[in-house]
Amino acid sequence: MRGLVFDGPGRIRFADDLPHPVTEEPTDAIVDVTLAGLCGSDLHPYSGRERCASGVIPGHEVVGVVTEVGGAVASLRVGDRVIVPFTVSCGSCDRCTRGLSSRCRESRLFGWGDPSGTTPPLHGGQAERIRVPLADGTLVPIPERIDDATALLLTDSYPTAWHAVSRSDWTRGPLAVIGLGAVGLCAVAVALTMGIEEVVGIDPVESRRAAAIALGAHATTPDEVEGHFLSIVEAAGPPTAQRLAADLADAGATISIIAVQTDPSFAIDPVLAYDRNLTIRTGRAPVRSVLQAILPEVESLRIPTGAIVTHPDRDLRDGPDLYRLFAEREVLKATFRP
Repeated sequence: MRGLVFDGPGRIRFADDLPHPVTEEPTDAIVDVTLAGLCGSDLHPYSGRERCASGVIPGHEVVGVVTEVGGAVASLRVGDRVIVPFTVSCGSCDRCTRGLSSRCRESRLFGWGDPSGTTPPLHGGQAERIRVPLADGTLVPIPERIDDATALLLTDSYPTAWHAVSRSDWTRGPLAVIGLGAVGLCAVAVALTMGIEEVVGIDPVESRRAAAIALGAHATTPDEVEGHFLSIVEAAGPPTAQRLAADLADAGATISIIAVQTDPSFAIDPVLAYDRNLTIRTGRAPVRSVLQAILPEVESLRIPTGAIVTHPDRDLRDGPDLYRLFAEREVLKATFRP
């Protein structure tokens, strides 16, 4: 099998001799990957900000076709086109039933391995095929009218942005989006879909600001942004982005931190948070749960595939170079067509 392999910080290699995944439990499914994404979260192990076992196939944004199902899988059939959300979920535990599928009691993250080696890794989708545990509670059939490129944004970036905007407590005034990567640009699109008339995108990279403007937002740099906001989505991640969010927050504001966190503490001054009566929300988006809410309305959503995917349909052999370019901010989002 062809695929990419994480061999430690800064080391991604292409391989064409990987073992094909097989069903290990009766609740498993095997999915042939038709499209896989390269996400900003993939850079955390690659850059050394998050520890991960070596030898793992990376990638947690996957669209594909079911080719095999275990004997206990009830809702899926061979030939079904499916979205693979980035975490495994059972669909029936107390967390799943209250809409927190990303923290399912059986949750595992695709494309990551415990660096201690105490548990086996769950290989990801930057390969030709992927094993999906708890397939009934994890996989989501793709509506017939949705193409692979659109479905790929529904594996992570778009529902993550939807979750971030929804919990920003917007009621009036402009919404600020800090960080215009894939999730940030999706947050711009989500906000406009929700009827928020004024969205301000903030990013130091000119091309990303241009993409936000093309979607219908205003855009500026972190050094030039003016005013205060009652609703802020922080989709960048570094401490400087959190400090900027706090500086821009008006009294009573809500800051929705959706970026993956790898630092040991937040960069928001607790005295400032207290003095301004700030509400701070954070945590991994429950993509599987969000999809249940938004898929029935998918035709009316603004899913900005063309604005976000700057390097589409690349061969897996290009993976090592794309990771390097992504880390250098030369790539906004890449997709692999195995």
